[in-house]
Amino acid sequence: MQEAVLKIQEIGAPPEGFTDIENIPPDEILDLWDAYEDAVISIIQPVTWEEAEILITCCPTDRMAGIEWSLLHCIESCIPGNDFEKNPQVMEKYKNLINTCNSDMMKEMLYMRLGSQ
Repeated sequence: MQEAVLKIQEIGAPPEGFTDIENIPPDEILDLWDAYEDAVISIIQPVTWEEAEILITCCPTDRMAGIEWSLLHCIESCIPGNDFEKNPQVMEKYKNLINTCNSDMMKEMLYMRLGSQ
């Protein structure tokens, strides 16, 4: 298990408000966002299925200046080649994984990208 994935599991879903520049959050929140970002960009792809199961439950529920896309790519990497047409069981398993996502925003993004496969 990658240390970066365990760090994300420890942090959980980051607090909302990352893009609210009018109300600067307290330092504790900023520190959490920094730790989350550092962990996401430290993840080595492809991730294992077990790592993807952790990441999918710790997704941001709000935009995070692109970090949400980095995490999405990590989650997607658990299926090498994303070759779902040849293996419908993998497609079904991956859809079930997406359904466990804590974030409606990320779930929508993952399904949108799955539809374009």
